[in-house]
Amino acid sequence: MRLNKQPAISVIVPVYNVEKYLRQCLDSIIGQIFEDMEIIVVNDGSTDSSLAIINEYAEKDNRIQIIDKPNEGYGKTMNRGIEAASGEYIGIVESDDWIEPDMYETLYRIAKSHDVDVAKSDFLLFHNENGEDEHKPHIPERDAQRVINPRHDYAIFYAQPSIWSAIYQREFLNRNNIRFLETPGASFQDTSFNFKVWAMADRVYLTTKPLVNYRKHSGQSIQGKDKTFTICGEFNEIERYISSRPGLFEKLEKIFHRAKYNTYKWNLSRLEGENRAAFYKQMQLELTPALERGAIDLTGMTSKHRLKLWRTVASQSFWLKIRYTLINLTRWLIKDRQCNDFIETRILFGLVTVWKKPVIYKGGGV
Repeated sequence: MRLNKQPAISVIVPVYNVEKYLRQCLDSIIGQIFEDMEIIVVNDGSTDSSLAIINEYAEKDNRIQIIDKPNEGYGKTMNRGIEAASGEYIGIVESDDWIEPDMYETLYRIAKSHDVDVAKSDFLLFHNENGEDEHKPHIPERDAQRVINPRHDYAIFYAQPSIWSAIYQREFLNRNNIRFLETPGASFQDTSFNFKVWAMADRVYLTTKPLVNYRKHSGQSIQGKDKTFTICGEFNEIERYISSRPGLFEKLEKIFHRAKYNTYKWNLSRLEGENRAAFYKQMQLELTPALERGAIDLTGMTSKHRLKLWRTVASQSFWLKIRYTLINLTRWLIKDRQCNDFIETRILFGLVTVWKKPVIYKGGGV
């Protein structure tokens, strides 16, 4: 361990009624190969035995600091943790997940050797109902194993936020005032935080090595049908943040609207009945003007995906209806499809490949 008082990494663990999984989570953190860290456990007013478990672990490991507070929601909980952190880097572990023993050893080594603002890994999806791990890539392979600037190589904007599979230079977060939106509850607050990070980072290193076990189970708050419009607040916050920095919104406008479309489409898919209809109208209201003026990034979209975008977002737009019809007619003769990192264009009812181009997310940089 280092001799100075500042730890290398501050690990923030937000806790709310997770007694069933908390021990596995804390065991995976205190069992890290990398020891030079403080562990800030923020109890957000749990009503089960979570606080008792935290106290038990704090007695065994003096690296654990406890912040016990009334229930205020995920955003305020995470911000309390960030403000209390003193480490060179900040990591996040959700209290129903667990991490691999070499996670922080790996990420800290990457961060220091490449001098980056963020070092980020991939993760395994653990299905709680059947106890099986699923590993499909969440990190854009084209941008992995090297230093990137997300405003230039911007595919990472469209990946799942997974804010807990990274470490962030604390001074970078503070310098750019990157914090969570302090809305009630625990849904979607990672969305604006994640976008702010990629919008401001100059140097990021992505590794495809999975270092987090992300638990997916029924009953997670993000799946609640009552949170119909919660995600809209996150994108309002993103727009406020990037608009307050000269020239940044103009540089990221297409990326912002594509990320909004991707997320809104997912939110729409989980809703039913009146909630779905109401959100669909809001989705069209926000995205149709952007689509009409060409302010949505279409990189990597096949004509089929573009048709779905136009049909979903702009069904009431006269000019986009015409464009939709023309592209739909063209697809009878020319088809394209995405194969890994390439778009293949085919003719003769899609049987003969005549063109193949790579999918490259490249921006102008800031």
